[in-house]
Amino acid sequence: MAKSYTEQLAEWVRQRGQAARPDRNRVAFLAVKNDVREALEEGWPVKTIWSHMVEQQRIGFGYDTFLAYVKRHVKGDVDTPRADRSSVLPRPSLARKARALNPPKGENTPSRPDQNEHATEPMSGFTFNAAPNREELI
Repeated sequence: MAKSYTEQLAEWVRQRGQAARPDRNRVAFLAVKNDVREALEEGWPVKTIWSHMVEQQRIGFGYDTFLAYVKRHVKGDVDTPRADRSSVLPRPSLARKARALNPPKGENTPSRPDQNEHATEPMSGFTFNAAPNREELI
């Protein structure tokens, strides 16, 4: 039986000596790609997968490289399982948040919670006066 292309390629790399570092890293990742995909589908964090594979000596490169390979070779293939999505509460949209903080001008709601529609007192706090009162300065 003839050897598969990947077996032939692996043998050629062994005979040639050490592969260039990026090639070696890419080959190592592609060898574990299916395991990474399965782990991601089950919901495992990428950092945990990387840590385990480094500890088991299945790969020997850094997390940033691993993350780049995951994004390039696996990201489009993995979708979050339905069960995980249903447990997450929907987040309000930015437009809804903006409307809550700044209602449209025609509404009767106060713009700040401490303001009252019937308040006649001026707001307390700092007011800038470009022409200072001489008595207050002395």
